[in-house]
Amino acid sequence: MLQQFLADLAHYSHLDTPTRRREHYAIERLLQLLCESAADIGLQLLRADGYKLASSYREVFQVMRDRLGLPDDLADSLMDACAMRNVLTHLYDVIDLDRVVAAVEPAIDVYGRYAKWAQWKTDS
Repeated sequence: MLQQFLADLAHYSHLDTPTRRREHYAIERLLQLLCESAADIGLQLLRADGYKLASSYREVFQVMRDRLGLPDDLADSLMDACAMRNVLTHLYDVIDLDRVVAAVEPAIDVYGRYAKWAQWKTDS
């Protein structure tokens, strides 16, 4: 599913900012789904390594860094991306549409790198 969500989000990378703003609900949802999918993949990898269930998205990526060799910069980027997911999901604050529409390319980058790393980890 991660690859599908990446492909879906890539569609929005070709849109101008005003159009992205009009499509912000779809972008927000894809950002949420990317975080959740990445964490689900991480949980499966951790389970295969004998780790208990993590209590947060942040913990998933921290433990993957510490136990499975997820690169530091990628772990940090994933934690940051999932922090945005928490804001979107739980409405902790007023949603900043400029931040949402600007998150498209960084999300494609970080989750694309993660997908490659997870595939490598699975194959090794």
